[in-house]
Amino acid sequence: MERPEGERVRVACAVRNRLYVDGVLVGTDLPLEELAEHRADAGALIWVDLLAPSVPDIAALSPLVGGEVELHPLAVEGAISGRQRPRLVRFRDHSLLHTRAVRFDAATDRLDGTDLSIFILPRALITIRGDERFALDPILADWDDNPDLVAYGVGFLLHTVLDAVVDGYFEAIDTLDDQIQSLEDELLLGGGPKNAVQLRSFVLRKAVAHLGRAVLPMNEAFSALLRQGAHVLDGEMVPYYQDVYDHTLRATERIDGLRDTIESILATHLAMQGNSLNEIMKKLTAWAAIIAIPTGVTGYFGQNVPFPGFGESAGFWLSAVLLLGLGFGLWGSFKRRGWL
Repeated sequence: MERPEGERVRVACAVRNRLYVDGVLVGTDLPLEELAEHRADAGALIWVDLLAPSVPDIAALSPLVGGEVELHPLAVEGAISGRQRPRLVRFRDHSLLHTRAVRFDAATDRLDGTDLSIFILPRALITIRGDERFALDPILADWDDNPDLVAYGVGFLLHTVLDAVVDGYFEAIDTLDDQIQSLEDELLLGGGPKNAVQLRSFVLRKAVAHLGRAVLPMNEAFSALLRQGAHVLDGEMVPYYQDVYDHTLRATERIDGLRDTIESILATHLAMQGNSLNEIMKKLTAWAAIIAIPTGVTGYFGQNVPFPGFGESAGFWLSAVLLLGLGFGLWGSFKRRGWL
């Protein structure tokens, strides 16, 4: 639906935008009414970012940047619902890409993420961020550093955003890898609370699982973007998307490696606990055998029948020698075998 000329566009959330005309940056963070004046230009390219918008915010903006394109109601609802599975959803004249930017906090061993929904229109790109933790400045700097690629339109803008998201995957993977390596060192060197390694292994395994749920579906999304007939993909941009797709596949392989490493740490920890338990059982068995010596000797000499030295001091010394001699002899035998 066309917006009456001169009517002010009211959007309650934070908005950033850029306007390119014939591959040249015309303005940044322009009034939305000024963007509306250029939406019908043949060479116009519009980018708008909305921070945690509501349905009315998107509804007010979509006719402005889309012109004759009207965003599908299901797409608008999905863009603001959050926690969507990463995927590409195609509609008649536009697409919606759900993805998730992640970062790993080494101080808390916690993986945090920002939901990112991207409306892909013929001459406009609308990014919707769930929060400010996904920074835009590196993306804007990349656009400024590659002005010659702006001629490829929305495909170039989208590639830069996705490249930043995938780079975030590798940063999280590298940090997780460092944490897992330190966990291995802690396991081998010992020290600290007895269950610290096991508990931290569970925490890191949970972080790796969450990271996998963000990264693995992106392979399918990139396949859909690279498929013939995608709305925005210029032929010249295919190698760029293929490069990011390859990075996503590498990230998937590394996540599988992290998962295997954590499982190996848990298995090693359990094996070491089993070995430690065996050592404890050997020691307990050895001491039980040693304690059985005085029990047997005192029980034998405690019979109500005469025995050598009965009623004499020699009997006491005989029993004492038997207690000490057999006890220390058994202790020495176990010591030589490494049981004590």
